[in-house]
This record gives sequence, C-alpha cells and structure tokens, in this order.
Amino acid sequence: MRRLQIRARTNADADCLMRELAAYSPTRSRGVILVELEERSEADLLGVLAAVETCLGANEIRSVRIQLDGRSYMLAPSG
Repeated sequence: MRRLQIRARTNADADCLMRELAAYSPTRSRGVILVELEERSEADLLGVLAAVETCLGANEIRSVRIQLDGRSYMLAPSG
C-alpha cells in the first residue's frame, strides 16, 4: 500500500477535501487526510491528485502539502 498524506491549512479546507476524496475512503486526523492506494495503481494516484486540484480550484484553497513515498510536495490550483 502507498500512503498519501494531505495536510490542509484549515478545517474547512480539510472538510472540502474529505468530501471530494470520498470515493477513495480517506481518513482524517488533526488536519491530515490519509488515503491508502494500491502499490502499483497509478490511475488511482492520478485520480486522487485530480480530485484535490478540482477541490482547490473550486473552493479557492491556496494550496495543500502532500506527502507521498517519503517526499513532500505543495499542490496549488492551476490558472
């Protein structure tokens, strides 16, 4: 399993992300959203990232910090 952690800035942002990612059965603890993906499922990973980007753009969320495979990334809406 791959663990994708998403750290939101506010509870409202985390609530939005939880709704957007519901299809991936996320869990939440103290502002950190955790999604577990199959090890080799690139389609699921791309789906999660697309859902996060959609949520950011639609709800004027500036950015979220994502951790995957021991590396940290910042994701912000495009445009």
